[in-house]
Amino acid sequence: MRAQAGELDARLAAARHTSQSIDRSVTVTVTGRGALADLRIADSALDGAHIQNLGISIVQAVRAARGVAHEASVPELSAMFGLQPPPPRESARSWSPPEPEPMRPEPTSSPRRRAADDAIHEESYEELDFLSDEDADGRR
Repeated sequence: MRAQAGELDARLAAARHTSQSIDRSVTVTVTGRGALADLRIADSALDGAHIQNLGISIVQAVRAARGVAHEASVPELSAMFGLQPPPPRESARSWSPPEPEPMRPEPTSSPRRRAADDAIHEESYEELDFLSDEDADGRR
């Protein structure tokens, strides 16, 4: 069994699985173990107006590639341990992360409520001595 595990480990280390982000701007290749082997970012993603989304695209591509690697390794691992492999799921190649929830606007309050809130949070710093160790109440 130890020899089988060594062979399987070598096959997983040599295997390569590639996936892309949803927007196709990032392509990632991982080993059968899920280790990152290659990361390619399209020039258009670097020059685009929304470069802040690049991190999300990288994570999507890595997760998708690791999902493909996992799906490919499960039958081999199951066979090695004499287990029945689980039924095939939806292809990991078409896997995509759940859609993010839409941002909800902050609840707006009436102008009268906002004025009351501002009055509560407004504090005068004119009488505070920032150089002394005493509190505003005169305590140390």
